[in-house]
Amino acid sequence: MKVLIVEDEQEKRRLISEAVNSADGMVYSDIDYAHDLSAAKRKLQKNKYQLVILDINIPPDSVSTAATGLGLELLDFIKNNLKAIKPTYVIGMSAYREGVDAAAEDFNFPLWRFVDFSYEQMGWQSTIKDAVEYLNDNNKPPYTADGNNYHTDLCIYVALEEELASIKNLPVDWVPIKVAHDDARYYKTQFKRGKTSLDVVVVASPEMGMPIAAVFAAKLIHTFRPKYLGIAGICAGVHTKSKMGDVLVADPCFDLGSGKWTLDKKDGELKFLPALYQRRLDDTLRTNISLQGDNKLLLENIWKGFHYSKPKDHPEVIVGPMGSGGSVLQALEMMEQARERHKNLIGIEMESYSVFTACEFASAPKPRCFSMKAVCDFGDSKKADDYHDYAAYVSASFLYEFALEHLTSRHDPS
Repeated sequence: MKVLIVEDEQEKRRLISEAVNSADGMVYSDIDYAHDLSAAKRKLQKNKYQLVILDINIPPDSVSTAATGLGLELLDFIKNNLKAIKPTYVIGMSAYREGVDAAAEDFNFPLWRFVDFSYEQMGWQSTIKDAVEYLNDNNKPPYTADGNNYHTDLCIYVALEEELASIKNLPVDWVPIKVAHDDARYYKTQFKRGKTSLDVVVVASPEMGMPIAAVFAAKLIHTFRPKYLGIAGICAGVHTKSKMGDVLVADPCFDLGSGKWTLDKKDGELKFLPALYQRRLDDTLRTNISLQGDNKLLLENIWKGFHYSKPKDHPEVIVGPMGSGGSVLQALEMMEQARERHKNLIGIEMESYSVFTACEFASAPKPRCFSMKAVCDFGDSKKADDYHDYAAYVSASFLYEFALEHLTSRHDPS
């Protein structure tokens, strides 16, 4: 929940902030401040606020003194200017009688309220606290898009129960989220270390494949409005490019089935002509993932942390082309055909292209997408499930460490 306090007097700002933060569920990072009319207008053009607390007597700009009733111009801006992102609720305040009289008519409007401010009689703080708690209780997903603000730091998509189990086994406490009219199983937590704190949501789709991945990715985006959308889990690696347990990071990602079949005029046989429409990894994410992958001690510790069947060597991180296909590859010939689509192919899986596409065509603000899956087989006739648990664990663990090291909160300016 985001709150904007429009107030030019420092002590009044402090007391109002105190009232807001006394409400359950509020943290200081959810409050923005504007000292004058111009600053408040700029804030309201960039952010969707659930609550605006407005002093009726404010300065027009940062170098002027407060003017009686000028805050009412902000109300007019909210009501009548198309550039304003309308807040859910507005509380007007003034310690002076002339401000009260000026505001009487303008605050005679649904979901807006006027409160007398006083340094001696502090009952107004309870009014603000109650309003914040009411709005907070109703500030639940699906979140409204305003084109600028994220509501969650990181969403994670997985397609298998074992992938979900590995995410839920990370050293954090997951809590189920119930979204109205949606039967998907969402879980939320916080990744915390030092000054880093990220709000995280994970969802597992009920089956594998690109169509359902696209649906669930779109649901994550439009329900939780994440700054980042990560894909974790298992994949098939290319023998000559990777080994069992390596983390494969898709860049680019493409659809193995995109293209058309045509009849060869010479031999009369059907041939497939691929059309590889690619989705690329954000440059900053790619750089930071590569940096994290250079941390051999981290990867060795991840390897040591798994106490069941695993390869003899610790994983490596490989960034390169990944193909997404509609079926599980279990024959060497099919893997070779897939490799013909891209000479530098490092691996194959069944969901990432759809999730990248959902992010690319989402409404603003769009999340930045990344896929990091670990090799559990090589898509050949020797395909088995021996390292599924290990690969899912490695993928989840690397994503967790990467998020804590390199992802930034939605509250940060970057």
